[in-house]
Amino acid sequence: MPSRTSTCSRDNANLKRRSDDGLGDILIHRRLITPQQIAAGVDRQRRTGQRLGKVLVDLGFLTEQTVLEVLSWQFDRALVGQGGLAQLDVDVVKIIPEDVARQNVVIAMERSARRIVVATADPLNVIAVDDIRRVTGLEVDFKIAPEVDIKAAIDRHYRAAVRENVDDILRQDLGISLVSESPATEDTVDIKQLRTQADDPPVVKLVNYVLTRAAADGASDVHIEPYDDRTRVRYRIDGLLYDLLEVPRQLHLAVVSRVKILSRLDIAERRLPQDGSFSARIVGTHIDLRVSTLPTLFGEKIVMRLLQKEAVVQHYTLESLGFEAEQFGVFREAIRRPWGMVLMTGPTGSGKSTTLHTALKAIKSPRKNIVTVEDPVEYRQPGIQQVQVKAEIGFDFARSLRSILRQDPDIIMLGEIRDAETAQIAVRAALTGHLVFSTLHTNDSVSTLTRLVNIGVEPFLVASAVNLAAAQRLVRKICRDCREPYAPTADERELFGFDIPETFYRGRGCKNCRNTGYSGRLAIYELFPITAEIRGMVLQGVDADTIRKHAMDTGMGSLQASGLRKVRSGVTTLEEVLAVVADQE
Repeated sequence: MPSRTSTCSRDNANLKRRSDDGLGDILIHRRLITPQQIAAGVDRQRRTGQRLGKVLVDLGFLTEQTVLEVLSWQFDRALVGQGGLAQLDVDVVKIIPEDVARQNVVIAMERSARRIVVATADPLNVIAVDDIRRVTGLEVDFKIAPEVDIKAAIDRHYRAAVRENVDDILRQDLGISLVSESPATEDTVDIKQLRTQADDPPVVKLVNYVLTRAAADGASDVHIEPYDDRTRVRYRIDGLLYDLLEVPRQLHLAVVSRVKILSRLDIAERRLPQDGSFSARIVGTHIDLRVSTLPTLFGEKIVMRLLQKEAVVQHYTLESLGFEAEQFGVFREAIRRPWGMVLMTGPTGSGKSTTLHTALKAIKSPRKNIVTVEDPVEYRQPGIQQVQVKAEIGFDFARSLRSILRQDPDIIMLGEIRDAETAQIAVRAALTGHLVFSTLHTNDSVSTLTRLVNIGVEPFLVASAVNLAAAQRLVRKICRDCREPYAPTADERELFGFDIPETFYRGRGCKNCRNTGYSGRLAIYELFPITAEIRGMVLQGVDADTIRKHAMDTGMGSLQASGLRKVRSGVTTLEEVLAVVADQE
């Protein structure tokens, strides 16, 4: 009986491509399978949810190679030969996060400009395409490859990318070696022995190595995550997590204990979450680290947030944050008023505190008494009194704010307005001659007013106290080292919507930006000055949507419009802006 594979290959040159037909129709048309077999496969597909090709292979009706050749012909995509996934560029592979690659059974093979080519056994998996486009910001093309080869390549290349073998790191970079030990279980470990292991030179140097790499690469957070067979260390750069290394499972308890000792936490307590902190001088910079532990199925997970104490003072000015010219004037006028409230809104990690600290830096003076209340104190500024909230002893935002008002302040910054009592005290402070800065968690600037009312502040107080509400997000900047111009596609022109530039810019991807095309971030803003008309609408109880429409009609620019202007100026990309603020319009 002739091979169906050879039959498939022979027919490729003779049959007209029918990419609009389904796989079953093509197989029947080529007489590779009978209608009865297709019917049986479709029936099983309905029950299992598997793709038809895999079902037909499992039923023994076809070989996998036959299915792959037909898919290659159907979609006019190359079929990856044996060994085609053996040696890939690790930097290209890492563009797709490992969890996305494993979930969708794809692996990145090539990257050029704004397109990434992946190997897949299921070209109809549109969810995979959407996932890859979302996490990479790239257009997705594909080649066809056996699923088993893709899974093997994922195991091989991600381990090569991630598993910077700890023994090699310590031996080559730090000049020491690890002694292999059997994994210790958390139920049987001796605390005294664990404390000794945490102070051993290999563990100390491993933790130091992680912190040094994180600081040198500009990471904002470090994640130490236990699994059943290893511990993964990742760090967050420009808002995205990247794999740093993997730690042998037997070292997990010692590494976690080392971090907990530095943070003055209880190493014997592994059943409950703990929070701590410590300071260190790393790569010449004084850094505060906020440490949080969380019990998980395989042990304690640790997240460390790196805060550079002098970051705002040394590196940021109002001009460098991302304000456009008109926005800059509005914001500067608001923060220079003698009283009232300036409120920043946005999700966690959107840079609100950085903006407010930079504003304080711009207006501080020896003739002004400036006090901040924060949880935590993220940045330290000379000439400003900063207060750390200690909720465990009852020293919360409301109590600290009441105390501050007896300290003759001119300007007060509250890290966050969380409850009715804090909101009411802050509003009354703004109405009695103090300039108050704070943050709220709302989706846009206009919702700030209704949020204060919903918290419990009287509308007439809100209308009188708030001078400016501003929403912000962070977008990644195009890497300077690989920035290149390109002509926008038809889809990009349609998405841009107005006054389309002839040339867009993007990052080609290089080692300096980890092949992402981006390096660093800046803010985009939506500024909402509270005018007399807006105050009247708040007093009348007008809803947020109506107020927003009025603000837009009278000249307020949206977050998306701010982002698109940065696309026009070549600072960021359309994909990045839409990923951050597409749901705001």
